[in-house]
Amino acid sequence: METTKRYRLPYPSDGDQVRELPDIIRQQAEGIDEALAGFDYDGTDPNTLTARVAALERQLDAIRGNTVVLYNNDNTPFAGAITLSESAANFERLTICFKSNDNVFGSMDVVNPDGKVISLTTSFFNSATNFYLKNRCYKIIGKTINTYAIQPNVYQTGEANVCGSNNGRLADLIVITQVLGTRRNSII
Repeated sequence: METTKRYRLPYPSDGDQVRELPDIIRQQAEGIDEALAGFDYDGTDPNTLTARVAALERQLDAIRGNTVVLYNNDNTPFAGAITLSESAANFERLTICFKSNDNVFGSMDVVNPDGKVISLTTSFFNSATNFYLKNRCYKIIGKTINTYAIQPNVYQTGEANVCGSNNGRLADLIVITQVLGTRRNSII
């Protein structure tokens, strides 16, 4: 006797004796019965099981479809805002993908993103005297994500050499490359 790989259902192998087949068939039936019990199927109406499986398939499609690409451009210029294809207010979570001018990539998730200020940070170690920490704060408002300013023209973006000179400078060194939005979805 052998078993299937996924569900471990028994089946006869070529060398099994005919007298062993009733036990194998009983084991198969019990395995199938146990699998169907996982679907709350009581065995009386096969249409109930079909409807339940169809509902699960629709829910899985909805879960797969609740993530939307709102922005996608690995060649985004380092200066300026990006525009989303839909308002951030329509999403439960945004996944922000970004890169630095050193081609260091990162990502972060932002829950209930509309109106929030986020901080994107990378680090780049080149040598004992060249270790750069880079940061850019963005504000998410509707369809626009732009560098955050605590006052007009006082933008929150730059880098610091954290182990050599300790000098910092204001500059656009991080840019958003992709934004994925996740809609609310309930399985109930």
